[in-house]
Amino acid sequence: MDSLVQRILSFSPVWTYLVVALLVFAEEAMVFGLLVPGDTAAILAGVAASRGRLNLATTLALVAVSALVGASVGFAVGKIYGTRVLEWSIFNRYRANLGKAVKFLERHGGWAIVFGRFSTFFRTMLPQLVGMSPMSYQRFLVASFVGAIIWGSAMVLAGYLVGQSFAAILKQIDSDLAIVIPVLAILGLAYWKWRQHRQAGKAVNSDQE
Repeated sequence: MDSLVQRILSFSPVWTYLVVALLVFAEEAMVFGLLVPGDTAAILAGVAASRGRLNLATTLALVAVSALVGASVGFAVGKIYGTRVLEWSIFNRYRANLGKAVKFLERHGGWAIVFGRFSTFFRTMLPQLVGMSPMSYQRFLVASFVGAIIWGSAMVLAGYLVGQSFAAILKQIDSDLAIVIPVLAILGLAYWKWRQHRQAGKAVNSDQE
């Protein structure tokens, strides 16, 4: 993970924009998006903006648009392939969460699309699930637009504020410690994501028992 962070932050601005856009897009457009760190990419883009490597306004717009386009592609996948998508083996360990996502969508409708973005699993799967549902693309697009702006702004600005705070801390602490802090933060994020996937697997196993 640390290697990925350093590589993204060391890219030229054009390549950084491209990598961030592709990661955010792929997380929602592809059924294997559960393996794509779209939220991490958006946060790192905010960090890069705080360091002056990226333009903040451009980064905010890019992340929101990439999320919206990715969600639209995910919707199309669900519309074209229907429930056949759910039969793919990649979802075997997420069966329990798929059921929760369907109920969440049925209960909250458009609001599920807006606020579901803050869950990695829901953000990845809801576009496909909505594509399988009777909900119109126009309604889905409006909800996705609002959600993309809220989620994208939250992720990018979080990274931006972390970057700004880190820059201030650098003036007060030893350079060796300055390296340790971001590494620990990144490892913590990686551990949190790993726990999410592990808990999803345990939920499936308990249901099978």
